[in-house]
Amino acid sequence: MSGVRFRLNGRGVRELLRSEGVRQDLERRAEAVAQQVRGRAPGVLSAHPGGIAADSYTGRGRAGATVIGVPLDYEEEHRPLGGAIDAARD
Repeated sequence: MSGVRFRLNGRGVRELLRSEGVRQDLERRAEAVAQQVRGRAPGVLSAHPGGIAADSYTGRGRAGATVIGVPLDYEEEHRPLGGAIDAARD
């Protein structure tokens, strides 16, 4: 196999990273993390305005997802997001 070259098609990679399928997969993973966080401290975190939310987006270069709603001081002390990140794995 020497001499065989592989070159990524930049436009194709960008289309893939911005695709609806990738966005949906990231949103599913973010929701799994959010569910874990909600189960870790339901009383404390449900009192936060808006609760725990998972959302996805498609940006200029790629799709992404985020989980929000954990106050920073609570995350620093109890790590509900950090402890729930493995829920995003398949």
